[in-house]
Amino acid sequence: MRALSFAYVIVCLTAHAAPVDLPSLFDKRALVKPITEMEGILSDGSKATVYKIVVRSLPYDHAMGPWSPATLKDKGGYWEDTVDKKLYRVDADYLKILNQRGWNMFDADGTVHRTKDRTEFDKVARQELAGWTYEQAAKEGVTNSVIELQPLEQIVTIFLPKNPKASEKVTPLRQAKFSPRSGLGISTNGIRFFPPEPVDRITAFKNIAPLDPKGGHTGFGHEYHYHRAPSVMDEDKSGKIVGFALDGFPVRGPTETDGSAPKKLDAISGHDHDGLGYHYHVSNAWPYIVGGFKGPLGTAVLGDVDTCDATKTGGDGGKGGKGGKGGKGGPKGADGKKGPPPDAK
Repeated sequence: MRALSFAYVIVCLTAHAAPVDLPSLFDKRALVKPITEMEGILSDGSKATVYKIVVRSLPYDHAMGPWSPATLKDKGGYWEDTVDKKLYRVDADYLKILNQRGWNMFDADGTVHRTKDRTEFDKVARQELAGWTYEQAAKEGVTNSVIELQPLEQIVTIFLPKNPKASEKVTPLRQAKFSPRSGLGISTNGIRFFPPEPVDRITAFKNIAPLDPKGGHTGFGHEYHYHRAPSVMDEDKSGKIVGFALDGFPVRGPTETDGSAPKKLDAISGHDHDGLGYHYHVSNAWPYIVGGFKGPLGTAVLGDVDTCDATKTGGDGGKGGKGGKGGKGGPKGADGKKGPPPDAK
C-alpha cells in the first residue's frame, strides 16, 4: 500500500460574538498546528475574522472500516437500502437479498466482489461522474461490487467564519455554492462532513458504497469523510457539539442535552433555543448532517494554504498553499471538475 501523505485541514470562521469557544472543542490529537485567527473572505464576499485550524484528515479516535466483507462469513459496514430504505449491515444476509434482485455480489465459494485496488476504485469514479450506462460499466468499469478503498491522509485547508452570521434566508443544500473538497463542515476530530451519498447513481451499476460503523468511508478524492455523524452511529444522547458547518454554526448530536428529540427544526436541520444560539442537529434520516446553511460559507482547499477566499467555488478557495506529499494541491476534488457536487460520494 502506498505511504500515507499527511493532511492538514485549516478551518476559518466570521466576526460577531461567537456562541461557543471553538478552539477548546478540538482535541490536541486532531491538531497539527495550534489554532490561530486570520482575516478571510466568505462566500458572500464579506471580509471576516476566521479561525485557522490545521488537523489530520484521518481520525485519531477510532479505526476506519470495515466496509466490505471479504467473504460471506464476515461482516462489513452499513448501507441504507434504496428499495426498503432500511439501514443494513453488509453481510451474507444482505448480499443474498441483492442477489435475489438479480445482482451478482459473491462467488460460489463465498468470496465477495469488491474493489480490489485504487485502479478499480477510480474506475467507479469515472463511470459514476461521466454518466456511463450499465452496459459500458459492465465492459470497462465496475459492477456488482462493494466499493471500498483505504483512504490517504491529505493536506486540506478548510475556512469557516469565526463568529457566524445569519443570512436573510437559509440556503438549501442543493442551492449552496461551495468547493467540492469543502464538504459541509468539519467534525471536532478533524474529519469533514459530506453531503448525502448519491445512492441512485451508485446502485445504477449494481454497486454499494457502505459506511463504516462511525459513518465514514473513502471518497473519490481518496479522502476519508463522514456521511453520517459518529454520534448518530453511536446513539450518543449527550447533545454535545460534534462539529461545525461550513457557515461556522455549531453542529450538535442527534438529541438535546437532556436526551430528548430536537423540536421545531427548520428546513435545514437547525434551530435556536435556550440561549444556545443557532445550531444544527445531526440525525439518522436524510439529510443526516445539515440540509443547507444559515449563513455565508467558508471553504476548503487541498494544501497548506495561507489565504481564505470562499468566493472561489471551483476547489481553489485559497492561495499560497503548499501541497502534501502527493504533490502540489494533492488529488482533485470529489468530482474531478469544477463546481460543488451537492451529493459527492
